[in-house]
Amino acid sequence: MADLHAQSTVHVAANIKGLNNGKVTLAYELDDILSQDSALSRSDIFSKDILLNESVRCTLTNSINNQMRIFLMEKESSINITGDISKFFELKITGSKENDVLDKLKESLYAIPAKRPKVTGNAEQDKEARKKFAGKQQVLRDSVFEKFVKLNPNKVATAIAIFDQYVTYPNRVKASENYNLLSEEVKNSSYGKRIKTFIHANLNTSVGSNAIDFSLADADGELFSLKDFKNKYILLDFWASWCGPCRLENPNLIEVYMQYNSKGFTIIGLSMDSSKENWIKAVQQDGLIWKQLNDPKSTNGKTADRYGVKSLPANFLIDANGKIVARNLRGVALEEKLKELLK
Repeated sequence: MADLHAQSTVHVAANIKGLNNGKVTLAYELDDILSQDSALSRSDIFSKDILLNESVRCTLTNSINNQMRIFLMEKESSINITGDISKFFELKITGSKENDVLDKLKESLYAIPAKRPKVTGNAEQDKEARKKFAGKQQVLRDSVFEKFVKLNPNKVATAIAIFDQYVTYPNRVKASENYNLLSEEVKNSSYGKRIKTFIHANLNTSVGSNAIDFSLADADGELFSLKDFKNKYILLDFWASWCGPCRLENPNLIEVYMQYNSKGFTIIGLSMDSSKENWIKAVQQDGLIWKQLNDPKSTNGKTADRYGVKSLPANFLIDANGKIVARNLRGVALEEKLKELLK
């Protein structure tokens, strides 16, 4: 938990042409808690004081056309927002050094030359050329990024940028290298902690490790955790309705479940669907009969973070003592492992 005594006021003032007497909402998330502050404008103008204990990514939306503008709201700052309601996503933000820093990074990344290789008509040759081009682009991006982190180790914006660049698109080596350049204060920020969780997730969920507990709700809103499935072999299955390979694997999981459930095996489905409707529909369509839980934050949720899951499908086989005995077993491989364990 963040120290409440460290809170400070952020003053947000705006003059947005066309907003008239509309309503705006400022939404931000810290330590898995979503906060929303709203304000009513008068003749295009509004102001709002917000208590923050660290700088945070904020989404500003309006009631006129429901457009949004994302920016970094800096702790202990006075932020001014100007522009036009018709180009809400282009609103000018001043007064937040954190936001300025992130804008400069974006400008540097956009400035990287990106002349794509010409198409020759030779499929293999074109594929190889695209691969080389992508590799060179990534080297350039990594170089720009490292310079940025070294120049701005004291900014929460830098931690957010590392998360976006190397956690959302997982690269533990680069995430670790850049994380190590951050100041201790930024390492202890909300995003700094999430980067650290991602870096250590592979080790913390390796074979032989104790499975990390969690708490997620089923379709009825009832919370369940690993502790509710004692003395069983459990396949913790991360999946989603939109994941094609996950859906293709479900018939195999049903077959394995029917064969080994009576011998002490079960499955816990962890859906990464943001849409409850799509999740429930997929469960019914595929005939999944084991306990289904859901994290609407998808692979950005706390459980996926702790298990290092940034792409699907993913699963972890846990023994009756709560230790991980295998990872990412599918098809015949899962059946053979259960045959070995549940003789």
